[in-house]
Amino acid sequence: MIIHKNMLWLLMVLFVASPASVHAETLHYQASYAGVFSAGESLPVAAVQLSSNSLQLPGAGKVTQLAMEVSSEPYSFVEKHFPFRVRYRSIYAPDREHILALEKYEKTSRVKHEINWVDVEQRKLLRFRHEGRGAGKQLFPVALQRWLKPGEQFEFHKYSRHAFAEGLLDWLSMLQVMREKPLETGAEYAFSVTDGKRLYRYRVQVRKRQQIEAGGKQRKAWKLRFDAIEKGKREPAHRSLYVWLADDARRTPLLFENRHPLGRFVVRLSAVQ
Repeated sequence: MIIHKNMLWLLMVLFVASPASVHAETLHYQASYAGVFSAGESLPVAAVQLSSNSLQLPGAGKVTQLAMEVSSEPYSFVEKHFPFRVRYRSIYAPDREHILALEKYEKTSRVKHEINWVDVEQRKLLRFRHEGRGAGKQLFPVALQRWLKPGEQFEFHKYSRHAFAEGLLDWLSMLQVMREKPLETGAEYAFSVTDGKRLYRYRVQVRKRQQIEAGGKQRKAWKLRFDAIEKGKREPAHRSLYVWLADDARRTPLLFENRHPLGRFVVRLSAVQ
């Protein structure tokens, strides 16, 4: 169960899809764990699919939708003991450099599902669920109806305790922005990031340029380090996360790594469509 929870957490923090200049792209990864619960051997635990596409959003114009889907289904041991499904989506406005919406879906022993919408005029982040506490106080955004199944309804739950500010990103769009930043050893960037509930201050460092194996071949890549502190707290929000971006025009995410006291979690690119 500890492996399961930490892998879900790592996946939620790490992923991003393609740059805004790409209309559609799908990336495939394999997530694995090695540590005390696998006798030190690398154990595949999940298949990951990342995708992006451009779309027209009423009132916002052309935006980029980023999506991540994670499943333990291909791996019988994990599927038997700790089955899980994760979907994470966000809508990012490159010209405004902030998010417009994000969705979090997690199915384990129970289902957690929440959709967040940024009301730029009110400078608030609205949270919606299947059964909201504030049903009727705010209508579910028409622009996000595409995220609902036929007949599915979401109700207003409450406002996020943090006010909206220009430049506010989520985890996916933060990495989206990093893929388009100038990269050189020693460079540092800072971002305000939300998960719909909490607010974090992220610091991203460009550590070095090196060669790694990804997608079945050797690739030159930039190694980035991500650290975060939650607003109102002093301790780090999580252990340092490392991401390797391809040293080319596309800056494809090749490898993600997090070391935990109980083991090492790795997500490696396997295929690009």
